Amino acid sequence: MRGRRLDPGESYAGRRPDVVPINCSIDRQAADLLRQYSGGKKVGAFVSRLVFEFHAREEQRRRVQEALAG
Repeated sequence: MRGRRLDPGESYAGRRPDVVPINCSIDRQAADLLRQYSGGKKVGAFVSRLVFEFHAREEQRRRVQEALAG
């Protein structure tokens, strides 16, 4: 039996409404490292944190470049 199709913007049962599942393929070694650094659980939370930290570094880099140019 297939589940019903979710309406746009509707979250999965038991999932926070601000969480969006994604599917991506990564190298086996990268997957092993993800499991290692995340403790084997909460891989999604670990990846989210990495994305936010990367974004913060890019923003800082942009501010520094603007300050040096201006």
